[in-house]
Formats: sequence, C-alpha cells, structure tokens
Amino acid sequence: MAASDWQRALVALAATVVGAALVAVLFWARSIFIPVTLAVFFAFVLSPVVNRLQRRGIGRPAAVILTVGLLGLTGLGIGTVIAQQITRVAETSAEKRESIKQKLTSVKQWIAGGGESQFGKLVDDVEDVFASAKPASNSNAVVVEQASPSMAAQWSGMLSPAAEVLGQAAFTFILTVFMLLKREDLRNRMIRLLGAGKITTTTKAVDDASQRISKYLLSQLMVNTAFGAIITISLFALGVKYSILWGFIATLMRYVPYIGTWVGLIPPLLFSVATAPEWGGGWGQPVAVLALFLGLEAICNNLVEPKLYGQSMGLSEVAQLVSAAFWAFMWGPIGLILSGPLTVCLLVLGRHVKQFEFFEVLLGDQPALEPRVAFYQRLTAHDQDEAADVALEAAEEHGAEFALDSVVVPALCLARRDHHEGDLDKSDLHYVATAAREIAEEVAELRPVTEHPADARVRLLIAPARDEAEHVAAEVFAMTLDPSRWEVKIVGDETLASELITQADEFRPAVVLIATLPPGGVTHARYVLTRLRQRFPEVKLLLGRWGADAPEQDNRSETIKNIDGIDRTLADSRKRLADLYPRLEAAGDKEQWPASGRELVGTAGA
Repeated sequence: MAASDWQRALVALAATVVGAALVAVLFWARSIFIPVTLAVFFAFVLSPVVNRLQRRGIGRPAAVILTVGLLGLTGLGIGTVIAQQITRVAETSAEKRESIKQKLTSVKQWIAGGGESQFGKLVDDVEDVFASAKPASNSNAVVVEQASPSMAAQWSGMLSPAAEVLGQAAFTFILTVFMLLKREDLRNRMIRLLGAGKITTTTKAVDDASQRISKYLLSQLMVNTAFGAIITISLFALGVKYSILWGFIATLMRYVPYIGTWVGLIPPLLFSVATAPEWGGGWGQPVAVLALFLGLEAICNNLVEPKLYGQSMGLSEVAQLVSAAFWAFMWGPIGLILSGPLTVCLLVLGRHVKQFEFFEVLLGDQPALEPRVAFYQRLTAHDQDEAADVALEAAEEHGAEFALDSVVVPALCLARRDHHEGDLDKSDLHYVATAAREIAEEVAELRPVTEHPADARVRLLIAPARDEAEHVAAEVFAMTLDPSRWEVKIVGDETLASELITQADEFRPAVVLIATLPPGGVTHARYVLTRLRQRFPEVKLLLGRWGADAPEQDNRSETIKNIDGIDRTLADSRKRLADLYPRLEAAGDKEQWPASGRELVGTAGA
C-alpha cells in the first residue's frame, strides 16, 4: 500500500474514533449538554428582544434580567398549569374506562364487522389467542414477597428526578443570563478560534450566522406559540377538556420536522374519541379536532411560514428526519424537540464558517454534486438514463444551450483528464463520449427553432484537435448552429495536419475552427493552426478552447498567435460566428477559393 493510502486510512480511522468519542460524550454527559444547548437556544431567541429593549434606553443587565425573568415566570406558570392538567387527565381516563371500551368496540365493529364476516372472525380469533395467552396458575409455586421500601427510599425515588430537572432548569436559566450579558465576549472568542488570521471575514460570517439563526428561531417560536394558542382556544370552543395541555403539546411537537404536528394531534384526538359528547353520533367532536389540525397546519405551511421566514433555510428533508431520530436517541424528548433548531444552527454554521463546511454538505438541500460532475459520474457508472435526466433537467431549467455548455462539454473535459491520468481506460472513454453525444442530441432538440433566411450558406470546417472527446464536442457545437446559414463539415479526430490541409483544399471553407478541450492539447492546436495560417492566410481561423473555466487557469492557450479568436464556451463561439457571418456571406466562398483550390484570391474573410 502506498504512503498516501496509509495516510488516508489513518485520517479515516482518526475521524471515526473522534466521531465515536464525540457521540459517547454527548450521550453520557447529556445532563450537562442539554442545559447548555437549551441556554444557547434561548440566547439566540431572546437576543433580538434584548437588543430592542436596549435601543429603547434600557441598560444591558436590566434588559437581560427583565427578558429572562419574564420568560421564567411564564414558563413556571405554564408548567404549573400543565402539571395540574396532566393529573386530571389521568383521573378522567380512569373514570371514562367504560366509555373508552364502548368506543373501541364500536370502532372494531365498524372496521371488522360484528364477527359474521371473515375479517371479523379473524379479529375475534386473534383476541381469543391473546386472551388465552395468560400463564396458568401453579398452586405449588412459591411466591416470594419483596419487602416494601422504606419511607426514605420512597421519598428519594420521588425527589431525585424532580431535583435533577430543577437543577438543570436552574443551570439553564443562569447560563442563559450570562450568555446574553457576555454575548460580545463569546462572539470574539469564537472569532479567535475560527478566524485563522482572517478577522474581518470571520466577523462578518459569525455576525451574519448569528443574526440568521436568531431571526429564524424567534420566528419559529412565534409561529409555534401562535399555533398552540389557536389550538387551545379552538379545542376549548369545541368542548374538549384540558385544552391548555393539548395546545402545549402541539406547540412543543411542532418543533419536530414533518411529523411533529401529527404526533401532537394524537393525544387530543384520542381523548376526544373517549370523552366526546353525543352530537354528531359521538364522532362530531373528534372529526372537528382532526379538521382543526389539518386546516391550521395547511395555513401555516402555505401562507404564514413562507412570508415570515422568507426563503427556506435549505435543510434537506432526510437530514431533518435523521437528525430528529439521532437527537431523540441521544437526549430523549428534549433532543427530539431541539433537533430542528440544532440542525438549523449547524447548517448556518457550515455555510458561513469554512472549517464546518461539511455540515452544509450533510444537512443542506443543495445537490451534493454539481450538474456537470453528476452527469459525468453517472456516465462513468454506465448509467446513461440518469445522466440524461441530469442534462435534461438543466436544459429545462436554464435552456438547452446552457446544458450543453455547462454540463455536457465539462463532462467531456473531465473524461479527458481522467483518461490522461490513467483513471479511465479507452473503452470507458469511448462509452462516455458516445453516450454524451446521444444525450446532446436529445438536449439539442429542446432548442427553439430560429432559422434565418439567407442568400447562401457559409462553409465552416471544424477539426477536433486530438481525440474522440473533442470530436464529440465538435459535433455538439455543430448541433447548435443554424443549418440555414452554415454548411458544416467535421473532420475525424485522428486526422493529421497534412490531411486536414488537403480536406480544407477540397471543402474550401470560409472559417476553420479547431476544437480542443482541456487539459492539454494547446501545443498540438498551435501546430495545426500555424500550418493552416501558412497555407491559407485569408481564411478565418478560430480556436474553441471549450470547457476552460478561466483564462488564468488555461494561460497556455493565450500564447497561440495569428488566429482570429479564442473562445472558451460554445456560446462565445456561436456569437463570434454570428458576427462574422454577414461579411462572409456577402463575400461568398467562390471569390476566395479558385477552382484548383491551391491559391487564395480575393478579400473574403479579411
């Protein structure tokens, strides 16, 4: 194994070990990380409120204490009411046991029938199996009674969870206060850690990221709170008891992406089914609850959130669901609720801080590969259908000429590069070139037909510089030309310079275009163009150096002299030909090429 392979293996092993250690620390130290994460969340949410109070003349400490104190009192009041309602729900469920049984029986009869149908009999048989699955009593079994725990143990079992929750809440409260008070200091420390000497760029990135996160999280809190409040009021109007509890659950669960609202619907819907009044046959209230959630969620998704949030944060749907599952596993219900804000923070961090760019790749909804890379990757996998989908999608979105220039031709450049480096053998190169040609024909058919009336067609000779990929690029370019204006001939990619001169003598073109793709090919193109210029000094000679991203990345082509133009895209070459066409068409081919084809006369093409 080469040294570079060993180095890559060691890096991968180190990354795996670090990742596993990080996951373990997040899990085992969750009692510390959960309050810290909640404090960061509240700091982002409350930061705009504190800033607004400061702009009204209130000092930073007073604004922070006022904001956090109001939040704490609100949370304490809501928590007390929710705890009372949870206790009452448990009592009500026990009292309504018979009503719940009757509703479940009616649901079973509605679904499976009364037992006379085959499906109903199957359901009854399944119930009998489970009912008879109880273990048989054994009179000879020895029953060991455990000693009842002492009063101290009982108090310890009840107080320990409460003390842990109260401790984490107090820690979160205090940490939020200090994060808001020391916001600039924390920001500067982060800039020093991430800046790497680029203080100005990092400062702008961190400020922009924090503002985006604060605005998004505050808007999300407002929408979710309003959603829960409307649910509470509407359920109260429908006569559903403990509507404050159901609205609170709906508010929290709406932080869970995609499925949160429907999970929050389950408790009030089931409670309504069990305790619904007689109107609507006993099903009117549950149906109204379901319609309420459906309608309100549709309004929020389609009207409220797009206007309030502006553009989407660009999160991948799969990433959001995986993130929800991951944080729920790590931190339980709190992790499930925080999964959305955590994912947004990581995505924005990845977009603005170079060291965390991998978060944008993992969590963003932008394609992981550029269209040209994806197109080429599918061709190397011999998946022509999916490659065609990539090119056709680009053509439908930006136009056929854009797809040819930005997807097909760059993919041919990548194929040449890999072939020269030994990563793509000759047969694979042939497949890529052939498939690219066929897909280009499909894309070219999407171009609008814009034929121009012309007195005569001008002859254009296109010569690939070296190989098959360049020959395909030449054919792709020919597809984009107006056949009513241009009579195009493409020579073979293995044509020698002497043979090209002979074919030019026979075809008598007004323009000769050498098609070459990076990397390489400049030296051979220079040689061919020099020979052509010596032989045909009055013919327009063009170089299509297609696929070169920028002149500074392909500066060797600038050393080619005595030609009439170098173009780096198909569009530029088409534009140059369009500019030349009026003069060439007016002069006519016959004036510049005598019958013998051995001498050039006239001034056409000058």
